[in-house]
Amino acid sequence: MIFISGTKDICMENTAVAIGKFDGLHLGHQSLIRKINSYKGNKMTSVMLTFNYNPSYMLRGKALSLIYTSQERRILAGRLGVDVLIEYPFTQETAHMDPAEFVRDVLIRRLGARHIVVGEDFCFGRDRKGNTDLLMGMSLPLGYKAHICPKVQTILEQDIGENHCGDEIDISATLIRQAILEGKMETANRMLGIPYTIIGTVVHGREIGRTIGMPTANLEPEETKLLPPNGVYASTAVIDCKTYPAVTNIGRNPTVAEHQKPRAETYIYGFDGNIYGRQIEVHLHHFARPEQRFENLDALKAQMHQDMKNSLAYMEKFKIIG
Repeated sequence: MIFISGTKDICMENTAVAIGKFDGLHLGHQSLIRKINSYKGNKMTSVMLTFNYNPSYMLRGKALSLIYTSQERRILAGRLGVDVLIEYPFTQETAHMDPAEFVRDVLIRRLGARHIVVGEDFCFGRDRKGNTDLLMGMSLPLGYKAHICPKVQTILEQDIGENHCGDEIDISATLIRQAILEGKMETANRMLGIPYTIIGTVVHGREIGRTIGMPTANLEPEETKLLPPNGVYASTAVIDCKTYPAVTNIGRNPTVAEHQKPRAETYIYGFDGNIYGRQIEVHLHHFARPEQRFENLDALKAQMHQDMKNSLAYMEKFKIIG
């Protein structure tokens, strides 16, 4: 996959373009991506167009944690078969661009769009005045086809915010964020279509886990990364394309030495190798218990063994690892 970021100097032709914030790459986003990929057989290039600066921050002046960081989104988009991922500069100029001008200058002139794919509630341009009606209305004069994908729905299996178990809801990044913040990983994963993922480089810790015979792979998520509540999670770890059962602590490790920033510390069952400085993936499947402080390392070790035992039982029950 080709990745383009931070530049307006783009010259493409004969493309099928999906547009959105794509925070989470959830099942709704995946329906857009399947649509643009369907045109690849016609010698078209599938393009996922998003922004290198979250529009919510630029327009509302407040930061919004991301389900997936830019790096994670790049990796996952490549796995979905996208040919080109563009993070277009979201500047004040872009935010205040006339919607029709955005279509003509960016989508048609720069990207060479022949097919434009968006969700049914898509809005863009100055004051969010650009919408699906505008895209449809401009399609014939400019010679492209506009495709409006309906929302993808699911039935909740857990209460999330004001939504209750059994409710049929539209999948959205907002609802997924709420599920993650509540530690409802099963529901978040159902809407994401894959397990909630943390991708990062393994860093050195104090190696306390190694001294008690349970070494952990430590990741320091980016500050923009949306994390679930501090606690212990049944998880899996992916190393060199192989998936291992694991248990992950999200938090500051109060028993040993409280970190200033949250970490993801993962004990990987059945793996014994040096992965410092290497990139791995951690998938969170189930919130097991809150983070806690133990009186001594023996108590910590005993609980870690129990957590791993519980995680293995969870993996077997739900057939997460074959």
